[in-house]
Amino acid sequence: MSADSLYCPKCATPVAHGIPACPSCGVPFVQQAEAPSEGQPVYQQQPVYQQQPVYQQQPVPHLSEANSKKITAGLCAIFLGYLGIHKFILGYQGAGWVYLGLFIGGLITCFAAISLPIMGTISFIEGIIYLTKTDEEFYHTYMVNRREWF
Repeated sequence: MSADSLYCPKCATPVAHGIPACPSCGVPFVQQAEAPSEGQPVYQQQPVYQQQPVYQQQPVPHLSEANSKKITAGLCAIFLGYLGIHKFILGYQGAGWVYLGLFIGGLITCFAAISLPIMGTISFIEGIIYLTKTDEEFYHTYMVNRREWF
């Protein structure tokens, strides 16, 4: 065979250049493009795939839902603030557990006379702040920006 001969990768039968498949076993050949002439560099850029970060944003309630939460959270803060219910209503689980933990801890350790008035005063002030804000201020401060304290 000539210098242009190739060999089948499966059965090693000599095959002429340009034949699409091996005549003995039928394995198809991959045709390669013509080699570029010397002196012309060939640059092949491999595609780079980067994994895009996935951002999951917390759903933000609408302005009308924020208004109902404003009234409910404000009244709960004024009347039941030491339990932290107003924080749970606004979706602030961590702050709600802090209030509830301080309340239960105060009852267990007999420091309720100290912790309840302090927590009650703080939550009373928060309730007044909630109720005196406009609907849009409340929405942006506590629903969009997620401000937990005061």
